[in-house]
Amino acid sequence: MDFTAIDFETATSGFSSICSMGICVVENGRVVEKRDFLIKPEPFEFNRYNIMIHGITPDMVADKGTFDCYWEDIKPYLENKVIAAHNAQFDIGALRAVCDNFQIEYPSFSYICTVKLSQKAYPDFLSHKLNLLCDELGISFRHHVALDDAYACAAVLQHILDDFGLDSLDEIESRFEIGIGKLYPGFHEPCRKNKKKSRKKNTVVSK
Repeated sequence: MDFTAIDFETATSGFSSICSMGICVVENGRVVEKRDFLIKPEPFEFNRYNIMIHGITPDMVADKGTFDCYWEDIKPYLENKVIAAHNAQFDIGALRAVCDNFQIEYPSFSYICTVKLSQKAYPDFLSHKLNLLCDELGISFRHHVALDDAYACAAVLQHILDDFGLDSLDEIESRFEIGIGKLYPGFHEPCRKNKKKSRKKNTVVSK
C-alpha cells in the first residue's frame, strides 16, 4: 500500500500554531521521499513548554514563511493520497486549523491513525505512544522531530501491513474493524478505533 505519513509540531497549544512539518512517502513498502519544513507560526508566538518538547525556538523560524507560503509544495503530498499520522486527532486537527486560519480549502484524502491501529494490531503492548511502540518494534528515531516522527509513523504502519499481510485501507478496515478517516472540502470524518455499525432500519411487514 502506498501512503504518506505526516507529523506536525506546534509553537503553542493552539492547533494552528504549526512550526514544523515532516512528510514521509512510502511506495511499494519502501520510503521513497522525505520532506521537512520549518514554518513561522501565525500569530508569531511560542510557549516555553512546547519549545522544551521539540526544541524549535522563535529564532529558528523568524525568517521562514508562514504555512500558506509552503502550501503549494505541501498539497501534492496530501491530495488524493492515503495519509497516516500517529495520534491523527492532533495532526489532522492541526492541518484543519491552519487551513481555516489561512482560508485554504481542505485537501481531499483518506487517513489512518497509527495509535488506534496499533492498539488493535498489538493489544498486548504496554503502551502505544510512538516512542514506546517503536521500542517494541525495533524502530529507531528521534522523538518530537517532525521528520523523524513521520518516518516512525510510516515504519509502524508498514510493520503492521507486513505482519498481517495487508495491502490496502479496505483490508485494514476489514481486518481490524477500524473506521477510516476522511477529509475533503467542507467535510471531516474522524478516524475511529471501532468502525461505526450501520443501523438497521425498521421495516413494516403488511399483513
